[in-house]
Amino acid sequence: MKRLPYIDEHAISVHASAAETWSALLRKMCRDPDDPTTVPLGFKLEEVTAPRRLALKGRHPFAVYRLVFELDPERDGVRLRALTFADFPGVHGKVYRALVIGTGAHRIVVRHMLKHIAATALEGRAQTGETEADYTDAFEVPILDGDLRTAEQAFRDALGDEPRALGSLVLWIHRHVLRFRLGTYSSPDHIIGWPIVRSDHDEIVLKTHGPLMRGQLTLRREGGRRAILTTRLHYCHKKAARTVWALVGPLHRAVAPRLMERSARRGLTQISAR
Repeated sequence: MKRLPYIDEHAISVHASAAETWSALLRKMCRDPDDPTTVPLGFKLEEVTAPRRLALKGRHPFAVYRLVFELDPERDGVRLRALTFADFPGVHGKVYRALVIGTGAHRIVVRHMLKHIAATALEGRAQTGETEADYTDAFEVPILDGDLRTAEQAFRDALGDEPRALGSLVLWIHRHVLRFRLGTYSSPDHIIGWPIVRSDHDEIVLKTHGPLMRGQLTLRREGGRRAILTTRLHYCHKKAARTVWALVGPLHRAVAPRLMERSARRGLTQISAR
């Protein structure tokens, strides 16, 4: 393919490793992420140099084009760039350029694509636990002798099956302020709207995500003597997430211990009722 005129470049900083960002790029751009030749309709693979460069090319009656992704290292992640080169021959090509480039449609599509790739890289990183959380706290209460509840039952006892005043407040904040994607308040697969990803006798793990951050709640029974509730947050948009959490965090740190104490009281009630 001949050297094509430069059109534009767009970039985004991704707080993930080059390998994680490369994997997200292939998941977005290839039907089979294990085969870089399975690029979208209208493109062919021109060059692949993992995990640094992916170049695609294509043509149709109105344009000849190249789309090149490059990953450059940064201090706390990588800079993902998308460069476009294209030629628009003839009168019909000029009209097509005006529609695609002149209107800003191309810019919107490429920027959206980069944001989606970055979010995919961060989501995969958080779900596998391969990244250090941006925020972590832990609260514990003693487990009384005779309290045989599972971690999941203790968690449910803290919040209840129906959203009362405190539970409703927490749910509203999680959904509308932290902007987490939540399910029903309480179901076999959810607690306070958070999906359960693992549950055994001594530990339950819940995870959810949203446009600002991804969260993980873990309640673990340790040695039958104490129960520890750990909150971990992974920020997707650092500045916005930090600002929001600066407002919500103090309330969280006031409510979480109260929920743990409520669960412990209900455990005592069940022991006394035997």
